[in-house]
Amino acid sequence: MIAYLESYYGFPLLIRKHEGVEPTEACQSLLPEIRKILYHEALLRQNAGEIRGISVGTVSIGSAYSKYFPVLKNVMTAFNHTYPGITFHVTSGFSTDLCEELSEHTLDIAVIGRREGKWTWKLLEESPMMAWVPADSKYASLQEFPLEIVGEEPYIEIYSGIDTDNKRILTAEGITPNIRMHAKDSYTAFAMVEAGLGITLNEEKNCVFKSEKVKIIPVAPARMVEIGIAAAADLSPAARSFLRNLEEIDG
Repeated sequence: MIAYLESYYGFPLLIRKHEGVEPTEACQSLLPEIRKILYHEALLRQNAGEIRGISVGTVSIGSAYSKYFPVLKNVMTAFNHTYPGITFHVTSGFSTDLCEELSEHTLDIAVIGRREGKWTWKLLEESPMMAWVPADSKYASLQEFPLEIVGEEPYIEIYSGIDTDNKRILTAEGITPNIRMHAKDSYTAFAMVEAGLGITLNEEKNCVFKSEKVKIIPVAPARMVEIGIAAAADLSPAARSFLRNLEEIDG
């Protein structure tokens, strides 16, 4: 089949190696359109199934927040009792990356920090941005943590190179953080703050770690991260039905 497609299009689609194959640059450029064709073919199949009274198809869901996975599990379990023919694909990721998957039709629904795009949006809750500081720091007694301090004190950047809400808020405030260290995830960043290596920012929904050596303080001016449900505009019947159930949950 691949040989036929390569002959039809007039250029190689795959690079064949001993350890496997990988798409050529030309193939990579076609992938967005190929995904659209596959998505709409699946959409046609599911719409036809709905006309026949048969609930079939797959619903792809992503979440940037681990807190919501138990909620998603409960909604999926209840949904499957009514529609046993529906299968689910569940993934995690960063808000911006999940939005890209929505745009590419590889994801139907995502629980994310708000991003602008061509999808529907339902707000679930707002998560205030917080500062993590060592308990023996001169800032530990503050009731509010001035954001400009991030530009002065040693700052621990979480998820370097990733578009996070922390970075978006600092950029909006015109603050360049005094980055001295990088952490691969929130847990590592918390441990580094606990060790007295610096300060960092994280939204309240990610403040799941506790230690007497770390103080968690709301930032000033107060900044909120909107958390909600983003959904592709042209959902399949199964995904539309699941979305209605999901939108009934509380933050």
